[in-house]
Amino acid sequence: EHKCILQTCRFLQTKGFEVTYLKPDTNGLVKLDDIKNSIKDNTIMASFIFVNNEIGVIQDIENIGNLCKEKNILFHTDASQAAGKVPIDVQKMNIDLMSMSGHKLYGPKGIGALYIKRKKPNIRLNALIHGGGQERGLRSGTLPTHLIVGFGEAAKVCSLEMNRDEKKVRYFFNYVKDYLTKHLDYIVFNGCQINRYYGNMNISFLFVEGESLLMSLNEIALSSGSACTSSTLEPSYVL
Repeated sequence: EHKCILQTCRFLQTKGFEVTYLKPDTNGLVKLDDIKNSIKDNTIMASFIFVNNEIGVIQDIENIGNLCKEKNILFHTDASQAAGKVPIDVQKMNIDLMSMSGHKLYGPKGIGALYIKRKKPNIRLNALIHGGGQERGLRSGTLPTHLIVGFGEAAKVCSLEMNRDEKKVRYFFNYVKDYLTKHLDYIVFNGCQINRYYGNMNISFLFVEGESLLMSLNEIALSSGSACTSSTLEPSYVL
């Protein structure tokens, strides 16, 4: 999970909520049986990231949604890395709540969206910010029209170009992977290599220090960690 979800869960724990954290397998995927076994009689909601921002794996969102519906609990997914990149059907996947971020699909920074299911169940949330009642009373304040329009237009373009882009990034992913596998030893491609978004590649070069590698490849867009944790030298908690 992204830290925005993990830190929110930790905050909820300080307010008396009980939170269960599940361990993914070595491919970064959460097993459906583990989810099923973790649901208790008093469980209110489950939250699972759609596409992981560091290793690109795609969780089995449809079956997780079906399980949550069967158990009569709400299902939230952080789709920030998925929106505009992979097909999403909130009805088929039984998604009750879905959060998205504009800049992750080539829109402007500072704008996001929250999908809230209104029928079966009819979800009602408390206001985040009180005031003039904008955004159906959930988040009051003058709306940033330029950000909204930019977000909407970016989402439209991504929807139109999604299939073409998927084929393109899949080709480049396979090309780079095949080339590196052929010419280098001691490399590990992290995360499931099948259930994934191919616009993300996460590699471990064994016995090589990350910062030194980045400095020697200054003509290539690379990172030794996610942008969200760029201020820390700690190893990735995802890996």
